[in-house]
Amino acid sequence: MTMPATRNHDEYLAALPADQRQALQALRTMIRAAAPQAEETISYGICAFREGVMLVGYGATAKHCAFFLMSNQTTTTHAADLKGYDLSTGTIRFQPDRPLPMALVQKLVRARQAENAARLMAKPKPAAAKKAMAKKAAPKKVATKAPSDPKKIDRKKTDRSSTDRASTTGPASRKKAASATAGQKSTPKKRVPKSATPRQGTKTSAARKKKPAS
Repeated sequence: MTMPATRNHDEYLAALPADQRQALQALRTMIRAAAPQAEETISYGICAFREGVMLVGYGATAKHCAFFLMSNQTTTTHAADLKGYDLSTGTIRFQPDRPLPMALVQKLVRARQAENAARLMAKPKPAAAKKAMAKKAAPKKVATKAPSDPKKIDRKKTDRSSTDRASTTGPASRKKAASATAGQKSTPKKRVPKSATPRQGTKTSAARKKKPAS
């Protein structure tokens, strides 16, 4: 059976045969009693309930009615309670003349609420997840020296020049220079004695006095 596009639960139920409409209206009332804060919506062509996230739903085909738990985990966990029912993945099929008991419907709805709450608790918050992703994606910082301040460099040079000038022009430096100069003046120059050996071409006084024998 092809269902026409509907905007809400009332329009969906109005398009069904009387027996299916009656069975699903009863199921709708049971779900509302178990989850009064749930919002009714149409999702993928079926009547659904949501509490922030999808909770349960219901619908009909030409051969049966269906209670959609939207979770295979719930049907597996409550397999003993669902024994004898026509089950599919996260779905309970039933005939209009054999509607689901209220106690079973409400138990399954509460189980789905607990399952959704556990998933929301385990799921990281958007802000925390975004921060973790940003931290993971951020490049590692490499330690680098901060650029030197040109003004500080110039100041250091100026201070060093002043220190050098002070060391060369200060009282202690002048005293040291004066002592060195005095030492140089007080040290007599060494005189080199004239050689006793007569230079070639010169005669001694004795040779000049002695005449050769005739």
